[in-house]
Amino acid sequence: MTSPEGRRNRAQPIHVELRRADAGTLLGALAWVMGALQIMRDRGHAEGEHSGTEYDKIYQQLQPRLERIVERVAQAREESMTRPEFEEEIEAAYGDVRHAFEQWIQLTAIDTLGAAVASHLDEDDELFEGEPDDE
Repeated sequence: MTSPEGRRNRAQPIHVELRRADAGTLLGALAWVMGALQIMRDRGHAEGEHSGTEYDKIYQQLQPRLERIVERVAQAREESMTRPEFEEEIEAAYGDVRHAFEQWIQLTAIDTLGAAVASHLDEDDELFEGEPDDE
C-alpha cells in the first residue's frame, strides 16, 4: 500500500469530456500556439544567436508538451469515433480556428513589416543627419 505522501507526488490525471466541436476548437488552438512557437523560433534564428537561443529554449520546453496533448486528443477522437459524419464538426471547428490563425499571421506580418521599415528609415535618418541637402 502506498503512503498518502507518495500519492500526493504522483500526477493526478484530469478527465475532460469535450463535444466534437470543442475538440476541434482545442486542436485548432493548440495548432495556433505551436505555429506561433515555430515562428518565434524561426525569427530568433534569423535575428541572431541570442534571440535564437532564447526562443529555442521556449520552443524546446513547450513543443513536446503540446504535441503530447494533441496526441491524446487525437487518440480520444479515434476511440470515440462512431460515424464519420460526426467528424465534420471537429474539422469545421478546427477550420474556424485555423482561419483565425491565418488572419493573425497576416496581421502580425504587416505589423512586423511596418516596424522593420520604420526602424530602417530611422537608421537612414541618423546616417544622413548633419549632411547638407543637395538643394
